[in-house]
Amino acid sequence: MQADSTRQTLTLTAADDGLLPTLRASSSRGPSPLTTPSWRKTMTGTDENELLDAKQIHDEFGLSPSRLSELYRDRTTTGCPEPDETEGRRRRWKRGTIGPFLTAHRAAKASQSSVRHSLLTGPRDQLMSTSEVAKVLGHKRTVTLLGWLQDRPGYFPEPDVTETTDGGRLRRSWYLGTVADWIDQRPGPGNTQSKARTQAAAPVEDGDPEELLDTKQAAPMLGYSSHLELNRAIARGVLPELARPDDVLRSDRGLTSNRYKRRRVVALARARQQVPTSSELAQRRLEAAMHALRAAVDPGAVTIEVLAESLPGHGSTIAWKKTIDEARSSMQAG
Repeated sequence: MQADSTRQTLTLTAADDGLLPTLRASSSRGPSPLTTPSWRKTMTGTDENELLDAKQIHDEFGLSPSRLSELYRDRTTTGCPEPDETEGRRRRWKRGTIGPFLTAHRAAKASQSSVRHSLLTGPRDQLMSTSEVAKVLGHKRTVTLLGWLQDRPGYFPEPDVTETTDGGRLRRSWYLGTVADWIDQRPGPGNTQSKARTQAAAPVEDGDPEELLDTKQAAPMLGYSSHLELNRAIARGVLPELARPDDVLRSDRGLTSNRYKRRRVVALARARQQVPTSSELAQRRLEAAMHALRAAVDPGAVTIEVLAESLPGHGSTIAWKKTIDEARSSMQAG
């Protein structure tokens, strides 16, 4: 046999319907390695037509069966391919089907992480659009974010700036700091379902204005499905109007419970139902801050909490802080 004998080697060529095996003749002075796509570098098998179930995919590619189920469930957005074989509830994919998909999916996730990092490196008072916030959170579209705002009030911060365009559309924006803080404190990616018990009906608004309400009573009045969501919103500075409770009760076990007068909760609830433009909100905040600073004996006593309580529903802690700083700079310049 000649040393330079011609032999058949298996290579892969790209086609519209996937990676297909083809044979080509090659001449070499000994065995040469096959061209190996990146998705096959972690494979324990070499037959791209071999059918793999969820456990085998986990063993070979490191993808858990539960995560594979999620990718398949959301295949309209993830692009997960249909199984090459289905027997009852058991799904199996060819190695040549699932391998390229997982490589592309992981590359996309890595790219999203890079986008998140680049978008979160700016100043904390930088405004981000709805689409930018969605990208930071790892979503290709804004539908998930908008769904949180509509269906899960309190889970994600309310927009720091809200504008109505000339065409009547609502334009929402968040400060980078608001989004970054939420990412640091979020209760687990994708965990948008509250585990709290169903709340009782909200107390009527025409009750005793001085009656003290706990957060379980105040939550449904303000559109939150649980007192946990309301407490998170207060802690994140979404509702600076409630940063200072009217009373704090301590249980025998040392647990504290904030209480708020009904009139404060009602005023905030009514204000949250109004949607003025961001320019109107900013102007009102500035006017309130300027008036308070001029009237105060001690300008240092003009705090975010005081202004937010006097003008409920007009912005987050970050928005009020920016307004106070602007008002002080204007007074010093004037």
